[in-house]
Amino acid sequence: MRQLASAQAAQFPDLAASVRERTALRVRSALADRLARLALAGRLRPCDPELAAEHFLSLLTGPMEYRPDAAPDTVADTAIDVFLRAYGK
Repeated sequence: MRQLASAQAAQFPDLAASVRERTALRVRSALADRLARLALAGRLRPCDPELAAEHFLSLLTGPMEYRPDAAPDTVADTAIDVFLRAYGK
């Protein structure tokens, strides 16, 4: 749905913005909230939670966009490993 909305953004900019708000931005916001709480609890290094959420989501979604044959479990495990190397205590 997100790709379809992006492809039609020139003709339907309001639709593309709505899809983005209801998908990517909502997920990033919820994840940022959780990461902020983990940082406050000392489970992650102090960080900008919005940026950390963006990084984590990129680590998860990037490989799936560029390598459609990538195994989701492997992508998730790798994303977690890389994220914790950057943000873990």
